[in-house]
Amino acid sequence: MKYLFKTLGIMIILMLGFYYTNQMSKLVINKSSLVELINENSKNYNIDPVSAIIEDDYIIPGLNGYSVNVLKSYNNMRYLDTFNSYYLEYDKVIPNISLENNKDKIIKYGNKSKKSVAIIVKDNLEIINYAKEKQIKINRLIDYNTYDINATYEQINNDYEEYKKVELMLNNGNKNKNICYINNNLIDICKKNNKYLVTSSVTLNNYNLASIKDNIKSGYIIYINDNVSLVDFKILVRQIYYQDLNILYISELIREERD
Repeated sequence: MKYLFKTLGIMIILMLGFYYTNQMSKLVINKSSLVELINENSKNYNIDPVSAIIEDDYIIPGLNGYSVNVLKSYNNMRYLDTFNSYYLEYDKVIPNISLENNKDKIIKYGNKSKKSVAIIVKDNLEIINYAKEKQIKINRLIDYNTYDINATYEQINNDYEEYKKVELMLNNGNKNKNICYINNNLIDICKKNNKYLVTSSVTLNNYNLASIKDNIKSGYIIYINDNVSLVDFKILVRQIYYQDLNILYISELIREERD
């Protein structure tokens, strides 16, 4: 029993010693002129988060912010004994309204500040092959038979009958971005599996190219029907680039990380 009390006593002394040393270190650091400089300058480098926008059943993703971590930044600069923004360290700041906390909402537009759009196709092989040749980032709706472990495009599970099997293949291939292109059959399954619910902003078919290409905006998610010709697709892509927009995978367009 005496040995137990002795051991407990030593542990308590060590813990108190560690706490005291830690508090004294913080006190010394907080009085450092370098820390004062970091604190003074941090407001010029902090980036405020942008909350997601929710309207009824729909959501436009927000953007994470970043706040200077004074202690880590100090540790990087203390041997220099001078402020240098190159050595600043940051903590991520999640927006008050975030996509991650509202996955029951439907994403119809990505974040407009990313100056980009996303393109979804299904079985239009001519367009799929062209996109691969030109290294255009497209998303393909797949089922059990069209899954491709070597695909260069982003694959989205769209198989109502074999949903679990396709999920397993995507997971095993490390290709599952947990995105669901919603329809009447899949929406309940996707909500149950905590997927990002996505729908298109516009749909390109074989007769509306003129109206679509002249009204493309940053954040658009564009669905390409299987009956769209390669010629029309090339015109659409050319118009997207002409408007100084990029083409991203959906996972990139909707994520709240800043580029």
